[in-house]
Amino acid sequence: MFKVAIGQGEDVDTQSAVDTALVHCQSQLKGLHPQAGIVLSSIDFDHALVLAEIRRRFPGIELVGCTTGGEFSSDFGFSDDSVNVILFCSDTIDIRAGVGRQASGDPALAAESALRQAREGQSGPEKLCIVFPEGIVASPEAVVRTLNRMLTPQCPVFGGVPSRHYEIPAPTLQFFRNEVLEDAVPLLLFSGPLRHDFSISNSWKPIGMKATVTESREYEIRRIGDKRALDFYRYYLGAHRYPALEFPLAVYDQGDTGHFYIRSPGDYDENQGSIFFSGSIAPGTAVQLTEVTRERILADTHASLLKPERPDRADWKPAVALAFSCATRKQILGTRTPEELEILVKLLPPRLPICGFYTFGELAPLHPGDISRLHNCTLVTLLLGEENAMTAMDPDEAGAAPQLPVPHRGETLEQLDRENHFLRKKLKRSEHYRERLERNKDLSDALLKKINRDMKRAHREIKRKNSLLRKSLALANEIQLNLLPQQDPFDEYLDIAGKIIYSSATGGDYYDYIRFPQSDGQRLDVVVGDVTGHGIEAALLMTTARAFLRARTFQPGSLAQVVTDVNRHLTADLYETGRFMTLFYLSLDPVAGRLAWVRAGHDPAILLDPATGRFQELSGKGIALGVDRNWHYEEKHWSGLAPGQIIFIGTDGIWEPTAPGATCSGKNGAVNSFAPTPAWMPRTSPPGSPRTSTGSEKARNPKTTLPLS
Repeated sequence: MFKVAIGQGEDVDTQSAVDTALVHCQSQLKGLHPQAGIVLSSIDFDHALVLAEIRRRFPGIELVGCTTGGEFSSDFGFSDDSVNVILFCSDTIDIRAGVGRQASGDPALAAESALRQAREGQSGPEKLCIVFPEGIVASPEAVVRTLNRMLTPQCPVFGGVPSRHYEIPAPTLQFFRNEVLEDAVPLLLFSGPLRHDFSISNSWKPIGMKATVTESREYEIRRIGDKRALDFYRYYLGAHRYPALEFPLAVYDQGDTGHFYIRSPGDYDENQGSIFFSGSIAPGTAVQLTEVTRERILADTHASLLKPERPDRADWKPAVALAFSCATRKQILGTRTPEELEILVKLLPPRLPICGFYTFGELAPLHPGDISRLHNCTLVTLLLGEENAMTAMDPDEAGAAPQLPVPHRGETLEQLDRENHFLRKKLKRSEHYRERLERNKDLSDALLKKINRDMKRAHREIKRKNSLLRKSLALANEIQLNLLPQQDPFDEYLDIAGKIIYSSATGGDYYDYIRFPQSDGQRLDVVVGDVTGHGIEAALLMTTARAFLRARTFQPGSLAQVVTDVNRHLTADLYETGRFMTLFYLSLDPVAGRLAWVRAGHDPAILLDPATGRFQELSGKGIALGVDRNWHYEEKHWSGLAPGQIIFIGTDGIWEPTAPGATCSGKNGAVNSFAPTPAWMPRTSPPGSPRTSTGSEKARNPKTTLPLS
């Protein structure tokens, strides 16, 4: 059995506040004696009296706790001036308390001392640790590191750094049994069949560019990027007198660009330009400024509870929810602070006791399996219960909540004066909240102006770079077009017509004519190619292929050897890029009436004989260039070229338009036509010619018309 009772009392009088809290707890315990407890209290109470009263009613109880920046529970609600008491009863789970002192001198030694004390008489290996380490004059981060090292691997560390209201210049306090301490590390250690679940709400959103911490010493951050740390903040927020608590840094673990934790600024040195943060940030760490709105805090709180860290919560009944929320969240939420508790009550199991406080730092893993660490600006929700507790509710827990007695407030002058004092205290605190909200609004306005200025500057830069890009593309287009044939060559035996139209400034479609002087003008080679993709990258690959092809063509070897060698060079350049190029290489000898060609993944050329009206495809086996460096291409031959016949070679920009006169969106097109004189080509494509039936037609010379893309 694992039973948890919570009670909260709000009053300016210590005795009245603790009486109210304990009356509520006792009504839930139903005569059970608690084994251990946690006390969360506003800074203004007589804390020695609080501890003495609890231990008077429950002798021998293991008691820890701390002062807070605000308390909340499902028993009462949110308060800035209350005593929160959480009592644990169990006959199966062992709970032990320990404390370490003088944490500012050696936080690691203080953590070790607390752990050794809590382990005395321990019944088994620890399952969970809850700790409240001093955080203003000592390092809670060092405490957590030490506990991570000394606890069993399955024992995470949760808790909160003691806090106070920002406007009260008093030290934070820690509680252990009947002692009120400063500079201490009190903790509770749980062992036995305990089960836990947690969620963490990290509501801050990174803004601006990531930067690297270039100089730091523990908590003092001196330089971020090429700026002093203070100048880095003022770059975004303008000059400001107070540390910008509401604009902490997102800190990324090395190599992890998705998860980050938060570090809040606490103080700064105007002369050095350095900022003191709540936790250390090592040099070389990537950081980013963050901001948040009230709506985002509440929405993220809601989302974090809907996506529990462990998926098996449905088969388990927790006994209590402990919540550790950052005091900065409370400052930003302002009058909407109670809504954070309302979300917990709404989304956690019905009638589950909930108790928590506003901290100067939250302790928890970032996700299951992670080491525990210090957080800022988060809400950590920790569910505790017995391992075998099922979802069925006990009969005596069903129904409406019992009506608990509240200490009587009489109408004596002393009581009225106390209540007036309480109201004046609340009014003064509300003025402090208003001032902080106004200061936060000023910082937000400065940030908005900076973002607007940066956006305008970025817009001007984008326009400037777009102009340069257009000029570069125009130049690239000019260069690419200069690499293509500037005019159709004159040939004594052939009528030749070629055309290319790019759908964008540059592209990967390509054609070329190659003359061989040693053949006495009888041989003409024609190349048509198509590179995958569009734009500059396709154009670069096209020019590379053209250079390889022209360099290799004039060396000894057959057409098949030429294309095989070009493929080997291209494959080396295109390895694992996913790019390739199709090619049709045709060699004509019109005097002898012979054709030779190599097909590398390209559509076949088409030969039309007007005398018979028949079409013939010049096909052959061969894959695209750039795919397999070991591929050997084959050369095909055909004889019987006669006057009046037409050879047509095109790219997919020809085949894919859907209507006469249309061009295919996003497609380039290249076409070549060759007709041995006397040339003849019909004005419309002959029936049964799917290759040219969708192309438009345009006269290039009196003898020839060509389908165009």
